[in-house]
Amino acid sequence: MKINRPNRKNIMQFMMVIIAIFAIRMWQQQDLTYGNVPSFSSKTLTGEILSSQPPENEPMLIHFWATWCKICSMENDNIQAIGEHYKTLNIAIESGSDEEIIQYAVKNDLKLDNIINDSSGSISRLFRVNATPTSFIVSPDGLIEFSEVGYTTRLGLWLRLWWSGI
Repeated sequence: MKINRPNRKNIMQFMMVIIAIFAIRMWQQQDLTYGNVPSFSSKTLTGEILSSQPPENEPMLIHFWATWCKICSMENDNIQAIGEHYKTLNIAIESGSDEEIIQYAVKNDLKLDNIINDSSGSISRLFRVNATPTSFIVSPDGLIEFSEVGYTTRLGLWLRLWWSGI
């Protein structure tokens, strides 16, 4: 039985793909806000006022998304699962009126009590968000520990939140 080992060319191609992925991710994240989380409070679709400050001794997730974003739709279940255990701010950008976002949320089984309609774009400008989805993990002391542009797995979010909380 002969075992086919990858040749040098295949290994180099694989490494180039990995380097390209990391370079693209770094480029996407270069302008995002880091350091202290910008301070804001805003009304959710249910009328509740939420702030960007994390709960005492717990990390939190601030997630920017849009109703028209296909990748955001694929990530909805991950964000909802995280929201069951951690404070999560779901900030809808460029997604229309409150009524349109509520219709989308109901259709996609999203909780309404943590969705904020950033119709003016003021919150996304605070964080310098230029793409969706974009997620920020905020430590209990109010520092942005991680930021991600694009799809993030549930496990990836859990691990980042866990790490930020220790």
